[in-house]
Amino acid sequence: MSISLSRNLISLGIASSLRTTTQQVGSVYERLASGSRINKAANNPADAALAQQLNVQGRLMTVAIRNANDGLSYANMADAGLSEIYSILGRMSELSLQSANSTYSSSQRSALQSEFTALGSEVERIAAVTQFNGINALSASSDIMVQVGITSDGTSRIALQSALATLSFLGLGSNYALTYSISGATTSYAVSASRFAYSAINLALGDILQQRGIIAAAANRLSSAVDYLSVARENTIAAEARVKDSDIASDAAELVRLQVLQQSQLSLLAQSNKIPTLVLKLLE
Repeated sequence: MSISLSRNLISLGIASSLRTTTQQVGSVYERLASGSRINKAANNPADAALAQQLNVQGRLMTVAIRNANDGLSYANMADAGLSEIYSILGRMSELSLQSANSTYSSSQRSALQSEFTALGSEVERIAAVTQFNGINALSASSDIMVQVGITSDGTSRIALQSALATLSFLGLGSNYALTYSISGATTSYAVSASRFAYSAINLALGDILQQRGIIAAAANRLSSAVDYLSVARENTIAAEARVKDSDIASDAAELVRLQVLQQSQLSLLAQSNKIPTLVLKLLE
């Protein structure tokens, strides 16, 4: 390379290398400061897009887990109401069986009837007030759809079959009132009425057990969905970390290498800047 007075080509080349090294040092500092090797799309467009997609999927899975847990809460609320209604119907069954005995007097049977009627009213009340987030759990007729996936197709939804425990649905009443009685004008009529009531209540108990089984199956499915989503979310977050996170040890070693190179280039730049003075000495 010739020596020129107007242009110091050696100095220009070293300065260009120094700029490149300085930019690389800045990139390493940025990775070390943020803990991420992708701080903007320009760092690696393909990996930046993949990391962003994985991040969104992880957040969507978090929402899906909340949805599934809300579905579990709804199922647990409905099951609690059905459990209490089952207990009440069990007591009503006892009363009707007791009243089917001819040995009771009218006043005694009247006491049985009072409790029987009160318990029937309580069944209707529990069915009406059992709610989750304002949704009737035991007196509505529409199924509950729980979104447990991150897609819009049917594989991402779990249906919770509606549970009904009103007197009307159980075949024990209409217009919120019992249609069965365990008393009557005569002992014979009261005994007959008690037996009819006993049969109807036993059928209602079977309906409650069936509905509890359906709700329990759905709750178990939702629990499995939560377990799966939790593992899937962890794997998604881990995948994002492998794509995006910086290797601190490697970056620290790279920083030391670049700093040494930068210092060497600065020293060489200082030396190369003296070349024009050498030209002047040749002209003296």
